[in-house]
Amino acid sequence: MTTCMLSLVNNSNTNHDIHPEHHGLYKLSLSPNADIAVASKPVFGASITFHADLLTHNSFIVKPDNLLGWVDMGGLAYFTICSGQLPLGVNNVNGNATTLPSQFISAENGMLRFTSALRIYLLAKKPRDIQEHGLCYFTPV
Repeated sequence: MTTCMLSLVNNSNTNHDIHPEHHGLYKLSLSPNADIAVASKPVFGASITFHADLLTHNSFIVKPDNLLGWVDMGGLAYFTICSGQLPLGVNNVNGNATTLPSQFISAENGMLRFTSALRIYLLAKKPRDIQEHGLCYFTPV
């Protein structure tokens, strides 16, 4: 007598169904000529002032109404957003995919805000470290 076991498991290779998403993990970096400050109000002479509350936690979710900080007349020109994948509207710079900062950040009236809800993973909390390593990794929620 042969015993047969019934299984609900599909034996086909499901890894063929894995496809990359159009959004992924992005890195927010700053240009070398940006003067960075961290405070609860704009700092005179700083290109970018990040709000002190932004740097309180290592990982968090931001919404478009959260204030990230302030920027001088240079606006979004201080920011670079890179990704390992090629999202829509991207140029390839030095082998890295780069997307326009305005796709994720707004600088209306000098106030910095993200344009949509994002999960943030901080890379640094001190101005010198932010300049060297970038501010954060982020992904759309």
